[in-house]
Amino acid sequence: MKKGDLRRGQILDTAEKLFFEQGYDRTSIQDILDALRLSKGGFYHYFDAKEAVLREICERRWTGRYERLRLEQMSARRGAVDKLNQLLRQASLFEAEEIPFAALLLKLCYRDRDASIRDYRRRVLIDQLAPQVNAAILEGIGAGSMHARYPLGIGRVLLLLACDVNDEVCDILCADMDNPDRMIQVVELLNTYRESVELLCGAPFGSVELFDPARMVVTWREVTEEWKRLEESEP
Repeated sequence: MKKGDLRRGQILDTAEKLFFEQGYDRTSIQDILDALRLSKGGFYHYFDAKEAVLREICERRWTGRYERLRLEQMSARRGAVDKLNQLLRQASLFEAEEIPFAALLLKLCYRDRDASIRDYRRRVLIDQLAPQVNAAILEGIGAGSMHARYPLGIGRVLLLLACDVNDEVCDILCADMDNPDRMIQVVELLNTYRESVELLCGAPFGSVELFDPARMVVTWREVTEEWKRLEESEP
């Protein structure tokens, strides 16, 4: 590894740790410099702003995970519908992200309304996963478990829909974090989404299982606890 790549990685690792520990808003560039004993010139040689650091942390996480997923999909012996489920779950903040990172993104993208990070996540996800979704659907058509008239274009459409549903779920939950009735609204939305996916790719009713409601409730509680911790640490 080149010296420049090593230093860049150290900045990313340190910033990610600080973002998790004390929150993105509360972490300054100076905090990162102090932790690394790095000069401002050393930082700005690689990044022009704190947001650029966060964006690269996100890209590093997502591209690494999507590549591992691609290799797993190629070698897996599971059916096409199972592969499709696994791919579409990546759009869900609560299915795909680790608890601290999900809390960080939830606060930034849906509480603080940072559209740039949210849209960047959407773009990376769709660009990298659409070919894999198309491949799963073609496999399903070949096996007779799916029927789609436009199989080479449906992957992007399904992922666009998945991202929109994830945004709506996060907005619903953030509107009243402690109201249990919000989860009922979310489950109804996800059931509608699941049936829509089945219709779009011609899968049998009930064969697509994009979420686990019980798991989602547990994950939501863990994320909100982490979110509240981050907010309490802010001045």
